[in-house]
Amino acid sequence: MAATFPAMHQDADTRAYQRFLGELRRFWAGPLFSELKSAARERLQNRAPDAPSDSYAWLDGSAEHEIFGWLEFHMQQMKYAGRWGLARAAEADREMLETALSEPLPEGLLSETPDLTMPDYYQETDFHHHPGGLGRDSLAAVLYRESAGGSGGVVGNASLHDRFAALAVGETDHRSVVDIGCGFGRSTLAFRRHGKVENAIGIDLSAACTRLAAQITHLGGETEGVRYIQADGAAVPLPDASADVVTSTMLLHELPPDAIRDMIRESYRLLSPGGIAVHLDFLPPEDPFLQALYYGHSDRNGEPFMRTLAAMDLAAEHSEAGFESTEISPFAETDAPSDEKWRLPWTVILARKSEAA
Repeated sequence: MAATFPAMHQDADTRAYQRFLGELRRFWAGPLFSELKSAARERLQNRAPDAPSDSYAWLDGSAEHEIFGWLEFHMQQMKYAGRWGLARAAEADREMLETALSEPLPEGLLSETPDLTMPDYYQETDFHHHPGGLGRDSLAAVLYRESAGGSGGVVGNASLHDRFAALAVGETDHRSVVDIGCGFGRSTLAFRRHGKVENAIGIDLSAACTRLAAQITHLGGETEGVRYIQADGAAVPLPDASADVVTSTMLLHELPPDAIRDMIRESYRLLSPGGIAVHLDFLPPEDPFLQALYYGHSDRNGEPFMRTLAAMDLAAEHSEAGFESTEISPFAETDAPSDEKWRLPWTVILARKSEAA
């Protein structure tokens, strides 16, 4: 039976608090979202925004929107901070967790770069209010993994990654995958398990992330054809034309425009002729009400580059980098009806490199 990486300990009060936040998030995303949607439909009927990025201003003065926004911001803060927050639980288990992270790994599974220069945007932004970001603390990835899997969120749900990987490579002959922004490895392992993929390489700026990913992979007995490299996705230390697929999951919205352009160019370099770059991320929907929530999420959840991503012409950017074609389409993380609760506007961006390149 495969082993697992040890979870941080939570006392009874912390577990109860985090369960409460999970239930509160479900109320926020379900009944409260429905009330807000009904109120917004009445208020916004037959009106159009001056610009899509200003659409959230339509809801100013709405009590439902004030409550919705307050909860969105504070639930994320509460998950990490305070007496029963995850940050305190991680700190209490620091010695145990750091010992587990430092356990020996099979040769070749992990390549670390201690002197890697971190981009300014990465050091200056605590994305989704993660305390200190993912690059400053040895336990950052452990905390991120715990956060992503709890409090009612879908981001840490393995089925999301499996569903995306199956869509991207399930019916193809692609054998090699480079996963940029791999986090703690869930997306990398999902791609390795699907289709005819034989090799999957996870890339991440965070040493904490690549080390946790390697430990999870090792303990789970899934090391064959998998490795992790600490590197910038704009400068991956792999040869030209060495991958059939370059992918990312929830990374583009955490990059400023120039970093996205650099990554697109690097993806093109890494891909063999006929290969694909395929990204799962968030783009604003056409519906004005849902646009409002998209931009509000950017403001309230520590995601400043969601706005600049929304303003980019991703098809044109891929074309400029040399890609033959680009398809942008919505993605459903479950089969449940999409209008029952608030969901992030999941989108797949798939670009193809010409066979003749």
